[in-house]
Amino acid sequence: MPELTDTLCLQCGLCCNGVLFADVRPERGDKSPLFAQYGSRVAQPCPAFNCAVYAERPSRCRKFECKQLLAVRAGKKAPEAALKKIREAQRLSREVEKLLTQLGFNEIQLPFSKRFQKCQRAAEQGKVADLDCLADLQLAVHKLNYLLAQDFYA
Repeated sequence: MPELTDTLCLQCGLCCNGVLFADVRPERGDKSPLFAQYGSRVAQPCPAFNCAVYAERPSRCRKFECKQLLAVRAGKKAPEAALKKIREAQRLSREVEKLLTQLGFNEIQLPFSKRFQKCQRAAEQGKVADLDCLADLQLAVHKLNYLLAQDFYA
C-alpha cells in the first residue's frame, strides 16, 4: 500500500530519525547495503531516510509498523488522525532537540536516547549548569516517551 506509506511513513520518520530507535541490527540474510557500508548495526538517525538507499533499507525497517500505521491499515483510524498524532510526536521531538542543544548536547548524529543519557550523566556529575533547562528537558522527554509508548510502539 504505497500511498499509505507515502502519506504516513515518509511524513513521519520517527522510526528512522533516532526518536523511536537507537540503531538497527541485521536479521539473518539481510542484504541491505547499509550493513556493508556501516557495519553490523546502523545507528539512528538512519543515513538512508529520504534518499535513494531507502528502497534497500534493512529488513527490520521494512517490517516495522507503528501503532499509527497499523490502526490506519485496520480501518480503526483515519490517516488525518494518525498524521495529527505524528505531528504531536514531531513537535515534542523538536522540543527535546531544542533543549538538548541548549544544554550543549547537540551531536545530531546520535539518537535522542544516547544524547539524553549523556546529558543525564553530566547532570549527575554536576556538569550541567542550567537546572531549569534540564528540568524542562526531563519533562519533555517524559512526555515524548509516554506518547511514543502509547501511540507508536506496536
